Amino acid sequence: MIDVPGTGIVFLIPLSSIGGKGQLSFLLGNQEFIKKEESVLKNTEHELIVVIANRGYTEPIFTAARFANAGGGTVIHAKGSGMQGAEKFFGFSIAEEKEMIYIVTHKKNKNAVMQAIMEYAGFQTDAQAVCFSLPVTETAGMRLIDREETEY
Repeated sequence: MIDVPGTGIVFLIPLSSIGGKGQLSFLLGNQEFIKKEESVLKNTEHELIVVIANRGYTEPIFTAARFANAGGGTVIHAKGSGMQGAEKFFGFSIAEEKEMIYIVTHKKNKNAVMQAIMEYAGFQTDAQAVCFSLPVTETAGMRLIDREETEY
């Protein structure tokens, strides 16, 4: 019933890493974690780092990420809605405004970028950022083209 407004959708995405043991423990709650060798999407060249933080803290997050050789990213302002009776989701308040930061980086830089973000904007800071990464199988660059330069 994904075509019915307000019903939501459920899907699975393989995580390739989480920003530290504390965050892993926090997200798992009372569930047991069994570490296995990563097999799906293991040989990708890029990773998408997703950071969820309190609104207004993108600058320290990007400063930390750039320090660890990340090029830049995209910020999306987010706020949970429509969840009457539920104030928390994975321990995060869904009523508070958050920012979701998406950073695509080379796989070799992923750990350094995530560590820098967690050191400068993690749970111990006002940003209270949490981050995880997803494998990126393909990338493509985009740029604006001036119409006068384009031949028709």
